[in-house]
Amino acid sequence: MPPSSRELAAVEEKVAWCIAVHGPRELVDRLRVALADGQLDLVETAANAMLPRANVRLREPSRPVRDGDDVRFDNGLVQASFNQSGALLELASPRTRVPLAQSNLLAAYRDFPRGWRMRVRPTGFEVHDDRVDVRFLAGPSPATMSIEVRRGEPFVRVTCAVDWKTSRATLTLENWIAIQAGEVRHDVDRHFAALSDERAGFALFVVDPLSWASQALRKGGMHLRVSLLHDGGPSQLAWAFAPFEPGISLGALEGAYEEFAYEPRVRLFTSEDRAVRIVACKPAADGDGVIVTAREYDGAARPLRLRCGARMREVEGDAAIEGEAILADIDAFGEREFRVRF
Repeated sequence: MPPSSRELAAVEEKVAWCIAVHGPRELVDRLRVALADGQLDLVETAANAMLPRANVRLREPSRPVRDGDDVRFDNGLVQASFNQSGALLELASPRTRVPLAQSNLLAAYRDFPRGWRMRVRPTGFEVHDDRVDVRFLAGPSPATMSIEVRRGEPFVRVTCAVDWKTSRATLTLENWIAIQAGEVRHDVDRHFAALSDERAGFALFVVDPLSWASQALRKGGMHLRVSLLHDGGPSQLAWAFAPFEPGISLGALEGAYEEFAYEPRVRLFTSEDRAVRIVACKPAADGDGVIVTAREYDGAARPLRLRCGARMREVEGDAAIEGEAILADIDAFGEREFRVRF
């Protein structure tokens, strides 16, 4: 299976770090060649050995608490409750509560989207110190959904291990949200969906979704569906639910998605504006420096300030260096690419 864009981006940035800290040129050139050949495990191992160890750790899990037949999470940033079928019953932050109808429901369809719906039934429910596990059978395919909330994170994480045994069938995630949203907002790469009204906002983050579909309901609210899996065999799926206040920027949601989808990492470049995100950081194809790409998400032209974790010598691309930062301008929903030498 080819690496995901997420896995590739993380390894590319590690090689960029090797260039920024002046790793041995011959070794860095070998890493670039191996990266181009798709040897990500080899490149990551070699880059980790070259780079100083960063003190980056996973956030600690928040303990789930039984509430009758249900279970609750509360880390101070997000509150959520689930029943024994894995359905999301409550989702709130300290300032807003999402009006839910039904959410976090797995569905399986033969010959999706027009085929018949297969039965998905829970077969077990376990509350652990750090998570909740819900087991399912989707037709003949066993699956285990693990639900987790980590301290300091404003979203609920869900992972699903499934051994998909049915050909020509699609596993989907179904959500009915009682938010009077006129439209569903997606990021450029369609990794998440967000909807809001004057009361509350709801975001669904998905790692490597196949497709999205949404439908406004006659009595108000929105049916939001995402296709998760079609090919057979064992798979690891992941998604997250986030409550947010109306008016939140797409850039802020993109930042929350990155926190969910990527392992903890030290960024070579960071943006001082939440509306601007770093979307790529990789070695230049010819080995001459690093290419960093920034994107504007909120639809307004603005000055750009990208802070660098290494000492820069030169930047190409209609930009200037001021101390530890690159200064430039960026258009509404635009992208800027810079070659940086160290």
